[in-house]
Amino acid sequence: MANNGVSMVKPDDNLISRCLAGDSAASQNLYAAHGPRVKVYLLRSGFGSHDADDLTQEVFLRVFRSLKTYDSRRGAFTTWLGTIARNVARRQWQRRQQEQFDPQLADEMFAAGDEQVEMSASREEQDALRDCISRLGEDMRRIVHLRYVEGLTTRGISQKVDMAEATVRLRLSTAASLLTTCLREKGIFE
Repeated sequence: MANNGVSMVKPDDNLISRCLAGDSAASQNLYAAHGPRVKVYLLRSGFGSHDADDLTQEVFLRVFRSLKTYDSRRGAFTTWLGTIARNVARRQWQRRQQEQFDPQLADEMFAAGDEQVEMSASREEQDALRDCISRLGEDMRRIVHLRYVEGLTTRGISQKVDMAEATVRLRLSTAASLLTTCLREKGIFE
C-alpha cells in the first residue's frame, strides 16, 4: 500500500523530537497521551489512586530526564515507557517491603473472638489494629484475611479471588505498608 507522500513518522516520534528541542507544550502532550496508561498500569499493580498519581509523576520525571536515550529503532516508545514504569513500581514495592509489619498481630486480630481479644495483645493494640484494618478497601481486607487467618498461599489466594498472583503479592505488600503506617500514627509501632 502506497503512503501517497504522507510521512510515516509516528506521532510519538514527533512529540519526542519537540520535547528534546525544549518545547514544553510537546512535553505536556506526551504526558497527556501516555500518563493515563501509566496510571492504569500502576493501579493494576496494586497502588492506591494517590500513590499511582505520585508514581506517574515520578515515571515521567525519569522519562524526561532520559528521553535523549530513547531510540525508536530499538522499539516502540510505549515499550520503553513501560520499562521505566515497571522499574519505578518495583523500586516502590521494594521500599515498602523494608517497612516493618507484624503479620502475627493481624492474624490474631482476625482469629480472635471478642471475648479473646485481650489474650493476644493489649486492648489498645487490638482496637488500633481493628481500626486500621477497617480502613483498608474490601478487596485488601479479604486478601489479608485469606493470607493471615485462613493461611492460604499467594497462589491459593490468587485462585480463590481470580486475581494474578503478582497482584495478590503487591496488594498484600500494600496492605502491610498501610497497616504499618496506620499503626505508627496510632503510636503502636515506633
